[in-house]
Amino acid sequence: MEHQALYRRYRPQRFDEVIGQAHVTETLSREVIDEKIAHAYLFAGPRGTGKTTTARLLAKALNCTDPQANGEPCNSCVSCEGITSGTSLDVIELDAASHNKVEDIREIRINVGTVAAAGGARRIYILDEAHMLSRAAGNALLKTLEEPPGHVVFVLATTEPYKVLDTIRSRCQRFDFHPVQAETLGNYLGEIARRESFTVDQQALSLVASHAQGSVRDAMSLLEQVAALGAGTVNAAGVTRALGLADSDAYTILATAIVEQDAPAALGLVARLSSQGTDLRRFVSEGVSFFRGVFLAQYAPNLEEIVEEPPDAIAQWRTVAKTMPVSDVLRSVDQLAEALLNLRQGREERLVVELAVLRLARPDISPDAEALDSRIAHLEGRVRDLAAAVANGGAGNGGAASSGAAPAPQASFAPPGETAAPAMGVPPTTEPAPPATHKEETPGPDASDTSTTTPLPLEAAQPPADVQPATTLALEQCSAIWPSVVARVRDVVGPRRHALLKEASPSRVDGATLILAVPEHLPFHLEQLRHDDELMIAVGRIVAESSDGTVEVQFEGATDSATPGAATGSAERASKTDQAGATDSLETEPERVPDKDDLLNAGEAGTDPTTLVQDILGGEIVKD
Repeated sequence: MEHQALYRRYRPQRFDEVIGQAHVTETLSREVIDEKIAHAYLFAGPRGTGKTTTARLLAKALNCTDPQANGEPCNSCVSCEGITSGTSLDVIELDAASHNKVEDIREIRINVGTVAAAGGARRIYILDEAHMLSRAAGNALLKTLEEPPGHVVFVLATTEPYKVLDTIRSRCQRFDFHPVQAETLGNYLGEIARRESFTVDQQALSLVASHAQGSVRDAMSLLEQVAALGAGTVNAAGVTRALGLADSDAYTILATAIVEQDAPAALGLVARLSSQGTDLRRFVSEGVSFFRGVFLAQYAPNLEEIVEEPPDAIAQWRTVAKTMPVSDVLRSVDQLAEALLNLRQGREERLVVELAVLRLARPDISPDAEALDSRIAHLEGRVRDLAAAVANGGAGNGGAASSGAAPAPQASFAPPGETAAPAMGVPPTTEPAPPATHKEETPGPDASDTSTTTPLPLEAAQPPADVQPATTLALEQCSAIWPSVVARVRDVVGPRRHALLKEASPSRVDGATLILAVPEHLPFHLEQLRHDDELMIAVGRIVAESSDGTVEVQFEGATDSATPGAATGSAERASKTDQAGATDSLETEPERVPDKDDLLNAGEAGTDPTTLVQDILGGEIVKD
């Protein structure tokens, strides 16, 4: 017996055998029962979802001499057997790719008037890939499609319905065929494998169904190919080998190399896949899908409801999502998508893939903004974990820090809305670490939250106990060094606090205390600065480097005078002013400059202009 492909051998012969398209088959069977058949149908959907098969089943149901009560054909009469074998004269199948001219449509219009072979039967014209019709051919078909003879039914099938003329779509009853769900398709493949006596495992069937992307024909062709490769055994290794796929651990290795910035591991992965005969183009394509899944796992808690993937693939996404920052995930999607475009242009496959993974693992060699964001995120994570390690080590372990240098903790990341896991060997902090930010924040209505900046280490927060307060602190000295203090404090307290501090300036000195004035039109800045102890300590430490002891810092409004120091300063300034006035009164009052009216009333002979200029400006006349 001649061999037939699985998808031909197991082609559905009844409406209820079509999987995944119940909304179509139930409607058609109901129309057959009620004898309310449309004169033209348009079946639209992806490849391998049952469009042509359903058209043949409709032809069977319309011409069956012994139909069942539920509208199903009997599959035993002469008409049904002829349609099954493809010898029926009442079913004409054409492809629009080779019948897309006006002459071909004219021939169809002539043949439409031919009566059916059997009395009372219908003639069904099945036109595959209807979107391939030219505009002229489509317009030539309009009249026949709109008013065919009563015994003629047109069925147009297409994978690209948007290319079909609007005038044709409006004359047809449209049915949309959907991609078959992976779980449904996997169960169907298991039934086919049981009938064929294949030895299969569920993981292999899930892998086949996933890569078929909802196409039953593609899934059955791949199942037959893998079964032939494995001599009747279908397993995950055989599917991977037949498709040239990378194993599932390859993407986890790549994600780890990106997080740890391990370029040798990433390049070694590409070399291993290439030596195994893996299709690098498919590896990049599947990599885009993998990191898309990781991105969805970071933002969608109901992941099972929005994707159709095996449970083990979803679990793998969630595992990677807990350790990989969002910036790296998005950058991976962009870089791999760009590499896929280069591969489709015929570039050297291995070179393109190596460059892509190298840019992912080493963002410092890439000048784009996404790579810069990734580098900043890594640095912020390391600084945050280091500060937490120092704080907890100094508070809980006493002299543990002095016993030896502790290894640098690894940066930890968490998806949005979750708390980052502590690094290996580092106890958890009392408060969750804030999410990494990549852009500077300007002070706004919500800037009161000081947890968004990097906390100061304990040794930077407390002054040494054996240092006395400064005795030589002067306002002129503080004003001279203030620009450098503001510039240096940014690296210690972060950009948000730095933006607040820039509005303050040295106002006066009270012993070892430096009072900084904030303009009165910035009350919010003043309120934030007055309650920021860490900022005042950091500014005091920097100012103390130019003095002989410790310096305290306080903030006040530009018009504040409530403190004792302010009152004392005001009294001193008033006293000095009075003394200066008394001294000036003893001196001879300088000659008053004449007013404009005085000059006008004086007349021409009253004042000599030259003499007046000499007196006022203290000049002299020089003659050449």
